[in-house]
Amino acid sequence: MISLSKIDFARLLKFRRKVKENEPSVRPNKVVETLKKDLILREQLALQRTILANQSTFLAFLRTSMYFSIVALSARNLLQIENSLLVEIIFFIISGFILLFGIINFFRHKRMIKNNRKHIGDYQLQYHE
Repeated sequence: MISLSKIDFARLLKFRRKVKENEPSVRPNKVVETLKKDLILREQLALQRTILANQSTFLAFLRTSMYFSIVALSARNLLQIENSLLVEIIFFIISGFILLFGIINFFRHKRMIKNNRKHIGDYQLQYHE
């Protein structure tokens, strides 16, 4: 079993520090620069996908709202009950709420995406510091 005294251990630590201090610092090379560019490109593409997903979600809200408004317009003709006007009004109200929620959701997420855009390319590679 190897036993180191405190003095030997301290010498070993000093030796290791000297070796690290004498090592040349890592300079960025073409591989690191390429990795950084790839990282920024991936972040840009991810941001574009997020923007498209936000637009797609808004269109889904709009489509659902239109379906409810179509049901509201045709409820009086299809349902031959006494309170068909009430059913029509309820479907119009639901349609309006869905459309309003979709618009609010779209602009809220658009603002969040815009605020997070400033972080692109701001990250460092941890392995090459």
